[in-house]
Amino acid sequence: MELKTARLQLFPITVDLAQTLMKNSLAFYYKFQLPWNKNWPHDGLKALLPMYAERLENDAEELGFGPWVIMDEKGEHVIGDIGFKGKPDDEGNIQIGYQVVASERNFGYASEAVDALCQWAFQSGGVEGVEAECDKSNIPSQKVLINNGFVHTGKNQDILVFKKGKTVNDQKENIYKEGL
Repeated sequence: MELKTARLQLFPITVDLAQTLMKNSLAFYYKFQLPWNKNWPHDGLKALLPMYAERLENDAEELGFGPWVIMDEKGEHVIGDIGFKGKPDDEGNIQIGYQVVASERNFGYASEAVDALCQWAFQSGGVEGVEAECDKSNIPSQKVLINNGFVHTGKNQDILVFKKGKTVNDQKENIYKEGL
């Protein structure tokens, strides 16, 4: 399973790849013959991988609904990672998160990756809405979400909540229900 955009390629982290990244992330770089980037994988992804690998071992259908690697279109270097925090809930909602390494920021890669992964999710079946959270001070991330059709639906202290429905009508309906 792989997604390609104009400038990126994305692939989901498999059990084997998760184990490689957990044991020795440098082995990932050797395996793909990539220049090492000390900033990837980041601590958040490292913390998530053991739980994700266990879920994936127990349910092969988790593949795609966990973390994905973002690489440049030629597969020459890591841009960052993106992914979902599990399969859709009973209402068909999933939550997306992403991280771009500092040296690759401000080139539109996050927007491109979010668009590709949302398209994949909506086409995969069972996904009706994609939600995202970001710190209220993280303006670049807010721009990524807004540029991808997400709408601000709420706030939890300093965390802003955004949602993108499968269709524009779904988004408007959700906003109406939320009273925003």
